[in-house]
Amino acid sequence: AVVISRPLVPVRRVTPPTSARQQFPVAPGPRALGEVRELKVVPGSLGREREFIDVSRDKRRGRQPGRPISEEQAKSLSGKELLQAAISDRAYIPIRGKKKKPTKKGAKTQITEKAEHKKVIRIEESISVSELSQVMGVKASDLIRKLMQMGKMVTINAQIDADTAAILALEHGYTVEKKGFEVEEFIPEVEVDESKLVIRPPVVTVMGHVDHGKTSLLDAIRQADVAAGEAGGITQHIGAYSVNTPQGPITFLDTPGHEAFTAMRQRGAQVTDLVVLVVAADDGVMPQTVESIKAAKAAGVTILVAINKVDKPGASPERVMQQLTEYELVAEQWGGTTIMLPVSARTKQGIPELLEYIALQSEVLELKANPDKLAAGRVIEAKLEKGRGPVATVLVEEGTLRVGDALVTGVHFGRVRAMMNERGEQVDDVGPGYPVEVLGLSGVPVAGDEFDVVEDEKAAKEVAQHRATKQRQKELGGVKKATLEDLFAKSKASGQKVLNLVVKADVQGSSEAVSQALEKAATKKVGVKILESAVGAITKSDVLTAAAGNAVIVGFNTKPESEIENIASQQGVKILLFGIIYEAVDRIREEMAGLLEPIIKEKPLGKAEVRQVFNIPRVGQIAGSAVTEGVVKRTGHVRVVRDRKVVFTGKIGSLKRVKDDVREVAQGFECGIGVDGFSDVKQGDILEVYELEEIRPSLD
Repeated sequence: AVVISRPLVPVRRVTPPTSARQQFPVAPGPRALGEVRELKVVPGSLGREREFIDVSRDKRRGRQPGRPISEEQAKSLSGKELLQAAISDRAYIPIRGKKKKPTKKGAKTQITEKAEHKKVIRIEESISVSELSQVMGVKASDLIRKLMQMGKMVTINAQIDADTAAILALEHGYTVEKKGFEVEEFIPEVEVDESKLVIRPPVVTVMGHVDHGKTSLLDAIRQADVAAGEAGGITQHIGAYSVNTPQGPITFLDTPGHEAFTAMRQRGAQVTDLVVLVVAADDGVMPQTVESIKAAKAAGVTILVAINKVDKPGASPERVMQQLTEYELVAEQWGGTTIMLPVSARTKQGIPELLEYIALQSEVLELKANPDKLAAGRVIEAKLEKGRGPVATVLVEEGTLRVGDALVTGVHFGRVRAMMNERGEQVDDVGPGYPVEVLGLSGVPVAGDEFDVVEDEKAAKEVAQHRATKQRQKELGGVKKATLEDLFAKSKASGQKVLNLVVKADVQGSSEAVSQALEKAATKKVGVKILESAVGAITKSDVLTAAAGNAVIVGFNTKPESEIENIASQQGVKILLFGIIYEAVDRIREEMAGLLEPIIKEKPLGKAEVRQVFNIPRVGQIAGSAVTEGVVKRTGHVRVVRDRKVVFTGKIGSLKRVKDDVREVAQGFECGIGVDGFSDVKQGDILEVYELEEIRPSLD
């Protein structure tokens, strides 16, 4: 440091360089002429005034100023330092006290590469573009640009599958490894112990065309009347029943025969051991009969044919057997391998023989299961009941299901609170091969999903949450490749009318079937969009969803809760209730037709010639006319033709016969016609009268 102390001494004036004078311009004064007061100059600190304070304040605070120097030492100061001292009477010292040591110049930063074992990205099914860019240290915009070149239109938050991520990672020197959620940790596979296997009841699915007597035949076996409780006399749910027969217990699944319930029939074929194909002897093989045969063959299940209604006039079992040969089902009587029995649900003819053949086939199949392991099986049907919550009808295939077991199916889990058999009786445990209703799940499961019993509810929750996350990622990652055909189809469909629907049904299977049937009703002119499909009663939330989406609520075997109809009326939401599926489809097609713009067609009525024109005060101009063709109606439209040119088109304002207002005037009579909005009618004009009728266009 340099200190110049009092008394003020003349110092040789040093002329700073030109650049310094330009940088520090000063006004002339005594200090500029060489007088320097007490200063403390820190080399390298001049010009940084915000980091220094006045040394005079240091003296007042008892601080020791720096030591004096000679004039020769002052000569060693640079011109910049002397100029700063000359133009200011304030001496400065650093606030932080000690002088900062100069930073030692280090080596340049070297760019290093990650080790190969660190350049591995582990993902499950998908990963977002944002996460992938952060892991690799690559701009998300670069990844999006590359994906667009690959034909994938994505955003930064879009999910991409593992294969696509592997392609992007490879270009930047990374590799992708799939890591999976180890479900086996929670649902371990148990080795089959032959010593613990016991015989279980056969699971028999009754399939066939609608109204061929499937449920009636099952009633005859169960000695109950199930068909009387079905809407329209047709089965619209999967029914699961355990029947004790002289040959032992048998579990029957009754599937609907209507074409809309294809998924329910396929579901029944997947969980069954035997299929009883019911064909009416007076009706023969029908479309749903063929569909049932295909479903059974796809599942690899043995088929037994019950030719029903043989007691009816016109029944021809031989014709049915002949028709079935076209589908590779040849009767044993004709040298084939398929058992075909004539039966009658009304007279119970052939039913004992049918039960014997079922028992015989189950012995051949050697149906066994281990009742000591954790239960597993499949959901047959599911519904949401008021007061009971989600209710699932399940078929136990392995192990024993008990009250209190932790159960997981799909994205739902829970603890079994109660179980009821098909007669509504509470049971504590259910062995393999038996159906049962289960209460206690977190939501309504999807019919057809498998269920498993795990060690505790925590494990069930983890498995369900993993599946839910996986399903959500799959939905978000559904990136479709954009093609010109898609763009043209989208632009063409942009003008298409769409009927939005909210579907609520009593059971999950019906909700699925109704939604599929209504979506199939869509045409090129009017589309159908299901905004929501769920199970349970119609609630306020459904009404608000329909109001927001301008949709119609379709209730199938369910009704609105209290006061919901009033809320729907206030919101302008239409609620349609049905009990039979084909009635729902027909009614929805009417709603679809209502969205189309009607075709306006002109229908000629008659002509009138103006013979004389009358101007009546406060009434206007009246054309005294004679009807020359057809009829003139008061509600008709009129064209005024003059010299074969139309001079006006409008409506008839008034029509009088003599002095009376009339509705119409026939040919050959005279009348007074007032043309609404036109007061320039002239003698000789021709009034062409017609009416407009609306024609509802067809959906096809």
